[in-house]
This record gives sequence, structure tokens and C-alpha cells, in this order.
Amino acid sequence: MKGLASILAPAMVFLSAPALAEGGDKPACEAPARLAEPWTSWTQSGSAIAGGDSFNAPRLSLGKPVTATLRPTPYVHYAATPGKGAGQGQGGLFTLSLKTPARVGIALSDAAWVDVVNERTAVPSVEHGHGPDCSGIRKIVWFDLKEGAHLIQIAGAPGQEIRVMAADALANQPLP
Repeated sequence: MKGLASILAPAMVFLSAPALAEGGDKPACEAPARLAEPWTSWTQSGSAIAGGDSFNAPRLSLGKPVTATLRPTPYVHYAATPGKGAGQGQGGLFTLSLKTPARVGIALSDAAWVDVVNERTAVPSVEHGHGPDCSGIRKIVWFDLKEGAHLIQIAGAPGQEIRVMAADALANQPLP
């Protein structure tokens, strides 16, 4: 796994360091951070309305972000009970299909709980963290996923909109 860690480390680093805001530890962002792979397309445009059930969940494509309109969580029929946020805030469902197994990161622009569900069972996450300062990525949760169809569940978001993107950890990375 050390080799994979060396591949993923640059994905969490941006190319310019922001200045720190006066008296605080949050950066003063004059411009959005430039992102490394697999997040370089984070600022592209796209939109979707999150599904209220798995039959009406829109498809996420790897490397294609969307600004999603969420639903009040009481109106979302989750396939598996979310780890947090099931009874509060906003949420919604998306699908993701993979041709081959992959480590996939789900990035969100705001605080929310994210699960990947296969056959009504949540897939355990393998890593999580924050996006780079000034990038607009609030959190990234990584999952090791098999080929096939997956359901992405978002719960407990404070607002009605959230930016979401799924990315393959090895997307556009140089081969060893």
C-alpha cells in the first residue's frame, strides 16, 4: 500500500500555498487553488437533482462534478441507514457504475455524510480527509469499490445544494 499512498499524496496537494487570514488559521483565499489529479475537473460545470429513491437517482460519472439540488432527508428513501444525518438537513441519492475495481474518492463541497451502498449494505470507507485549502472541496471520503453499480447516499447536508464529484484515485496518474 505504500506505493498507492505515494500516488494519492499528490492528489491531496494543491500547487500554490494560500496566505493565512489575520488572527486565524483559515487561509484568506484570493483565488481558487489549482488542484492535482484526480481533482483537476472539480471546477467544471454540471448540475443534477439528487434522487429521493434508488430508482430515480441520477448517475455520477468519474471525474465529472455536479452541483446537486438535495431533498429534505425525511423525503429520501435510503437503501441503508446513513451512518449520520439521516433525520436532519438535506440529502439525496446518486448512482455510480465502474467497469473495473477502483479506489474511488467522493468529494463534497460542504459538510454532509456520504455512504456508498451495495445491496443495501454500506461499504466501509478506507480513508477520509479535507480537500486542499481554497479549493472548494470540504471533504473527500475514499472507498475501495468492486466493478458494477453502486449507490451514493448523501445525508445531513446543511444546505439545499452541494457540489459532489467521484474520482478514481489512479485517474491520469503516471504509470510506475
